[in-house]
Amino acid sequence: MLLAVEAAADAEKKAEPLLMKLDPQRRAKVLMALLGLVLLGGFLMALVIMGGRQAMRAARKSHGPTQHSQDQWYRKPLVPGDGDRPAGDSK
Repeated sequence: MLLAVEAAADAEKKAEPLLMKLDPQRRAKVLMALLGLVLLGGFLMALVIMGGRQAMRAARKSHGPTQHSQDQWYRKPLVPGDGDRPAGDSK
């Protein structure tokens, strides 16, 4: 009976979490690193959610028809006096 009690006590010692086996300074570093990872993950999730909301808002907004400007500089003649010919004709 005494042997079973000693075995149970040894099992409890061995069942101690790995984090508790570390010295306090190293335990603090490990916990801070885990906290940093959790906060970074939360920040990234919030960023994705906010970006998705902005994208949905932009997609929902109705943009009117495209207005073509009258200034079509690419159709103007390069040499003065060539304006008599229709666009696209060559000499």
